[in-house]
Amino acid sequence: MASPRRTLHSEIRRALRLLGVAQERVIDVHFPAHGVIGLLINKSYEQDLRSLLKTAKVKTNDEFNPTSESTIGDTKWRENSVEERTTYAKLLYQERILAICLRMHKSHLGFAILRYFNKLEESDHHYIGDAYLAKFEEKHPKPARHPRPMLVSTEDSEMHE
Repeated sequence: MASPRRTLHSEIRRALRLLGVAQERVIDVHFPAHGVIGLLINKSYEQDLRSLLKTAKVKTNDEFNPTSESTIGDTKWRENSVEERTTYAKLLYQERILAICLRMHKSHLGFAILRYFNKLEESDHHYIGDAYLAKFEEKHPKPARHPRPMLVSTEDSEMHE
């Protein structure tokens, strides 16, 4: 989605609510480049969301690549090569997705999102490398699993046989 000016998350959420978008289905709203609004949603909600946006005459940019060198707004990168800017844009994208996932109250959801992007083909511009899964697990280690104590001892169960 496009945005001609700097927009607050709350404004985007309010606009989506007015369009009939189920707020619980929008995992995150972010701004990957100047004038671009990104919505992180569950894949199963994509067609419903597209339908709502189309009905409301909201244009979507299906060709947007968050790892394109053109997404870098920082002027200090202007003099760098296209390859360097593309590498930096990919880093910014991966760091942004990691930060979104780390902010989530439900860490299992953040891990599931990263794992989804990690399972994509490396050539897909939404792909996220293994290092980001490791960073996430470092910040949110899985709780240790302790076996449940037996309520009935094995000796007691043999006595009843």
